[in-house]
Parts: sequence; structure tokens; C-alpha cells
Amino acid sequence: MPLAQECPVCGLPVARRPLPRPLLFQASALSGAVVQPREELLGISVPALGRVEPLTLSEPVEALADASPALPELPARPTHELDLLDAFWPVVRMEAGEFAALATLNAFLVLVACLASGAGPSRLYGEFWAYLLVVHATLSWAFLMVPLVLVGQSPMMGILRLAVDTDQPERRMAFSLLYLVSATAFPLSFLCMVLTPDHRTLAELLSGREIQQLPYARMR
Repeated sequence: MPLAQECPVCGLPVARRPLPRPLLFQASALSGAVVQPREELLGISVPALGRVEPLTLSEPVEALADASPALPELPARPTHELDLLDAFWPVVRMEAGEFAALATLNAFLVLVACLASGAGPSRLYGEFWAYLLVVHATLSWAFLMVPLVLVGQSPMMGILRLAVDTDQPERRMAFSLLYLVSATAFPLSFLCMVLTPDHRTLAELLSGREIQQLPYARMR
């Protein structure tokens, strides 16, 4: 007598599930080999309200990552070159501003001298050019030297937050004289900044000092 299949809860007989095809056509049953079912990859999806349910993935995630085209890596620009470019234009604006300030100051001196003497610039400088040249040089140097010695900054350095990399007043005074030459010959100093690898001004090349950005982070 064949064994009867029944529900263990209600006791009703349970019918056997019919095979989808005769056993004869199942090659696995004839050979005795057991075909393992394909393992399904389970992922985790997080829907609303914090419930976590398994999500069936049709392909491995690693295969998708390998199949995606890799983006070409752009060559990184050296940080030193970026620092040099960031430091170039502030120093150019500083020296251009000093050149304009010195030109304005000396033009005002010429105007005052002409008004005081009642003579024109050509006659005044034709007769007293030696004295006026000393006055121009002294006034221009004092305009740059006094703030450099006191606080280590010229007027344009203070506006652009730049400073000289020394705390000794005598070195600041020596630098102010060379800085006067550099600001007066601004086209030559700009050419030095373009041609030198570290974009140094004429004053920096002559003195060996550096113009740094506050709070004293190295610019070049």
C-alpha cells in the first residue's frame, strides 16, 4: 500500500505534484547526476520606513564594475607650479602700484617746486637739476623705507598683505633701497619676474630676500 500524503495540520490528503515531463526525457535522472540550481545573488535594498528586503541581482556587481569603461586620469599639475602662478600677479600689482605711487609723488614735487619758484619745469631743472635729483631720490626712498623699517611692509605691500621675510630693521633698510630701484625700473623688474624660474623681482634678486604673503606662507 503506497504511503498517503496528508497535511499534518488538517489531515486532508495532499495530491502529488505532476512532473512537467516524463522521467524518460530528464537526462539528469537517467544519468543519476544531480543538477545544482543556479545560485542567485542577493543584494540589499532599503525601501521607505527602514525596511530591508533582499533584491535579486541578475549579474555580479564586480562584473559590471569591470565592464564599465575606465576614465583616463588627467595628469595632476604640480603644487609648486600652482603656487608660483598664484604668487606672480600679486607681486606684479604691488610693484606696478609702487611705480604709480612714486610717479605721482614726484610729479607733485615738481608742481610744488614750479609754483614756489615761479619758473617752468624746463628752466627749473635746467638750473637746479642736481639739487632736485637729490630731493627726488630722498623723498622716494623715505616713502618706501619708513614703512618697511617699521612694519616690514611698503604701502602697496600692506594693501596686498605682503611682507619682507626679515625682522631685522637694518636688513629692511637695505632692502628698501634695492626695492626703490626695482620699483623705479618696473619694466626691468617685470622682465626679471618673467624670465626667472621662481618669478623673482629685481629687488629679490639683488638682495636675496623674499616677498612673502601674510601670514608668512611661502609664496615662491
